[in-house]
Amino acid sequence: MFTHPLATANDIARILGDVDPLVTARILAIAPSVDELDEAVRATEEEEGFGEEPRTPSSARVANLRAALADLTRTEFETRPSDDR
Repeated sequence: MFTHPLATANDIARILGDVDPLVTARILAIAPSVDELDEAVRATEEEEGFGEEPRTPSSARVANLRAALADLTRTEFETRPSDDR
């Protein structure tokens, strides 16, 4: 049986960059593998960037990760300074 290592805070930082510690804690609470985290990030980027149809997540953890990433994206968009030009 193959086991996949669980994602660590370092893995999250490597894949997502600098994120709020609360986001990191939320992701760690889901207990995803590195592969699941990577899958969720890629799917989220593809759907947002290319307007692709949502794919069915491969696991409940991936679905939860995608929800957390959607919240993160939404929060970043809402907190961006408005362009007053």
